[in-house]
Amino acid sequence: MSAAAEVALGYEPLAQGAGGEGRLWIAAGGSHVVPAVSALFKSVLLSAVLELKPRKDARLVVLGAEVGALPPRERAGLRAQMAFLPANGGLLSNLNAWENIALPVGYHTPARLAGLAPEVYAMLEQFGADPRSLLARLPEEMTLYERKLAGYVRMRLGRPKLVLAEDLDGGLGASERRRAAGFAGAYLADCPDGTFIQLEDGPDESG
Repeated sequence: MSAAAEVALGYEPLAQGAGGEGRLWIAAGGSHVVPAVSALFKSVLLSAVLELKPRKDARLVVLGAEVGALPPRERAGLRAQMAFLPANGGLLSNLNAWENIALPVGYHTPARLAGLAPEVYAMLEQFGADPRSLLARLPEEMTLYERKLAGYVRMRLGRPKLVLAEDLDGGLGASERRRAAGFAGAYLADCPDGTFIQLEDGPDESG
């Protein structure tokens, strides 16, 4: 097996049928696209990564750490360095965009709240949004792109070392896809040592 030290995300079944698809091994740093991920494999992968609890029949490496060998306290520290950007933005439905974006900052680093607005405004404007209009709206009042953008801005403020973005441009029009295509580069400009991984959906398996 390859050394894990320079790996941002590694997942490999240790037996046939463990996870439905083959080995995923992504080097640390930069932007990476994982194309045509099946619903089964994505579910298994995200469950393992977000819970930091690999299946017994699979190996999981996150930010160079063999997750299966980590004690609970070290797993918690590792989880704090990761972020997940769901396809729909992952916003809380009863909070407006500003509240969704500011909530993690207020919880983890409340001293940052006083100067947060200019930073948030700049990010939203960079990707074509009107901050005053967007920030006052609930998720149900936003377009899909606006929900993705709000979730992205919330993620950026945490400056994680590893980002998993699910179906980043799914459901968007051409102009919105072009804007979303810049998410990874802007994140890496802020976090040059980070890793941005896009998980693209595979063909519809419903049939």
